[in-house]
Amino acid sequence: MKMSSKLKRALALAALLAAGGTGVANATEGWYGRGDVGWSFDGEIDLGTDTGAYNWGDSVLEHDWSQHLGLGYAFSNGFRLEGELGHRFNQIEPTGAIDAGGDVHAWSAMANLFYDFNRGGALEPYIGIGVGAARINQGANDHVPPPTFSVDGEDTVLAYQGLVGFAVGLGEQWDLDVGYRYFVADSAEADVTHGASPFTTESDYEHQALTVGLRYQFAAPAAPPVVQPPVVQPPVQPPVQQPVACPTSEFVVYFEWDRSNLNQAALETIDAAVNRARQCNVGGVVVVGHTDTSGSPTYNQGLSERRASVVRDALVARGIAAGSIQSQARGESDLARATRDGVREPLNRRTAVTISFR
Repeated sequence: MKMSSKLKRALALAALLAAGGTGVANATEGWYGRGDVGWSFDGEIDLGTDTGAYNWGDSVLEHDWSQHLGLGYAFSNGFRLEGELGHRFNQIEPTGAIDAGGDVHAWSAMANLFYDFNRGGALEPYIGIGVGAARINQGANDHVPPPTFSVDGEDTVLAYQGLVGFAVGLGEQWDLDVGYRYFVADSAEADVTHGASPFTTESDYEHQALTVGLRYQFAAPAAPPVVQPPVVQPPVQPPVQQPVACPTSEFVVYFEWDRSNLNQAALETIDAAVNRARQCNVGGVVVVGHTDTSGSPTYNQGLSERRASVVRDALVARGIAAGSIQSQARGESDLARATRDGVREPLNRRTAVTISFR
C-alpha cells in the first residue's frame, strides 16, 4: 500500500475539518481526557489461508466507524503520555474466494506517547506512537461448494499504531482534536473449516482512519490577579505659576491571557496616569508591550505589538500628543517574572508606560 499518498489525502481532509477553528490550543501541564470517533478510509485483513485452489489472501475492509477514549498526562516539555481504549468494526468486502463476505471486530488497549509542536499556538500539531494489545474477532465465509470454507476466531495479539494530527483551542480547557491513525495487529489465530479437514491459520489486520474528537484539560489556567490602579499623589501647586517639576511617571497595564483589549482595571490605571500628567509639561512617552511564554515567539511578538498599540491609542484619545509617544514590542524576551517556556504568567502579560516631563 502506498502510504505516502494516503497520508497526504488524510491530512488534507483533516485540515478541512478544522478550517473554522480560530481559538488557541491549550498548553496547560497536567491530566487530560479525550474521546474521538474515526472513519476508516482504508484497511485490509490477510486471512492467510491457501488450501488447494482456494487462496483467500488480502481482503478489503469496508468503510465504517471506530471509537477511542484516552486518559493522559501532559508534561511541560511538550510530551504527552496516555492510555487508550479503542474499538473498530468493519465488514469484509465479498471477493471471488469469499463470496459471502464477513466482518472483523478489533478491541484495543494502547499506551501512546505524543509530542506537541507550537504548544499554546493557534494551531498545535502533534505526532504520536502507540503499542499495546488488540483482541481480533473475525469471521468470513465461502458458500460455494464443494467444499465450503469458513474462518472464525478470536485472539489477542500485539498491536501498534502511528498517529499525526493537530489541536485547535475551543476554550481555556477544551481542544478540538483532528487526526489520522494507522493501526496494525498481526498473527491473530482463527479456525478454518474446510469440509472435514479443519485447521488453524493466522491473520494480519491493518486499519487506517481519520479521527475527530474533544480533549479536556482537567487543570484550568490560573486566574489573573486583581490589579489595583496605582495610588496617585495629588499635584503640588507651583509657586508664582511656575511649571510644576514632575518626576518621571511609570505605570503598568495588565492583560488577560491571549488578549490585547483593555479591561476596566486597565482603563482606570490609564485614566489616573493621564490625569496626573495633565498637571505637568509632558516631554515624551515610551510604551512597551510584553507577553508571557505560553505561545510561540512569533505569535507573542505580534501580540505584544497589539498590546502596545492599544495603550498608545488610549493615551492619544485622552489628550497625549501622538508625536510624543514611542511604541515598542518585546514579545516574551523581557519577562517581569522568569518562567520556563509555555507558562501562562499573569505578571508577564503587560504593557509598561514611562512618561517623562520637561
